[in-house]
Amino acid sequence: MNRHQTRARQRGMAMVIGMIMLVLLTLLVVSAINSSSVNLRITGNMQAQDEARAMAQQAIERVLGVKANFYPTPTAQPATNYHVDNNSTGNAVYSVAVAAPVCKGAAKQFPGRTPDCINGARAGLFCWDTLWEVVATATDTKTGVRQVITQGVAIPFEPGFNPATVSC
Repeated sequence: MNRHQTRARQRGMAMVIGMIMLVLLTLLVVSAINSSSVNLRITGNMQAQDEARAMAQQAIERVLGVKANFYPTPTAQPATNYHVDNNSTGNAVYSVAVAAPVCKGAAKQFPGRTPDCINGARAGLFCWDTLWEVVATATDTKTGVRQVITQGVAIPFEPGFNPATVSC
């Protein structure tokens, strides 16, 4: 009879241990799901920041491609929509504005590095090496992610450039 009572107690104990194990496994699974969703959100935010930074850099490159954006009057570029996939059907749209370039310094090229600069120097007209600061702000229109990129650039100007007109 003693044996029979021992078996009966063991059956109940197995069920309790099994339930405890199920509860622990459930908690472990719920914790893993929460952790993965947080990591997914972090990764999505990092991607949005990287895309915004790339869109701001792309806008700066477009401004750098046109000397008229710097001289005779530095001009700001109004907010323009940029698409991550470079077409107008993409979902990720960034509004990017580029502030007017700011001249940080100018120095005469002496000696000149091109025939025009050398000949201009002989006539008293020098070529100029200038340093500019360009700032672009990209904002994701859906999430509100915002990145500000500041880039310095050196631009040489031919004879006839007047640094006083751009406050160098």
